[in-house]
Amino acid sequence: MSALASHQASYRRRIGSRTEMKPSTTPRVVVLDREQRELLRLLATGLPDTAIARRMSLAPRTLARRISSLYQMLQADNRFQAGAAAERLGLLVNARVDEHPKSVAV
Repeated sequence: MSALASHQASYRRRIGSRTEMKPSTTPRVVVLDREQRELLRLLATGLPDTAIARRMSLAPRTLARRISSLYQMLQADNRFQAGAAAERLGLLVNARVDEHPKSVAV
């Protein structure tokens, strides 16, 4: 057994089943309005926060709160994860055209 495998086995024995989490079988529904989809689209382009705030006519702190809320809705910790989740869920398709809130199960 390699040193890494031995360490992992030892760690699992010490902490037992405390860290084992059962995946949720009930999908969450994420509803994004037009402005949230636009924010997600702008984040996906790689623009800095200052440029996004200007384009959306928002104060930088307001934008930061909206980004944080969006990350929470998508269960993401950063832009990359949010973009990956958005792409996987099809949220970036027609972000400007679709004016109705879009529900997606995650």
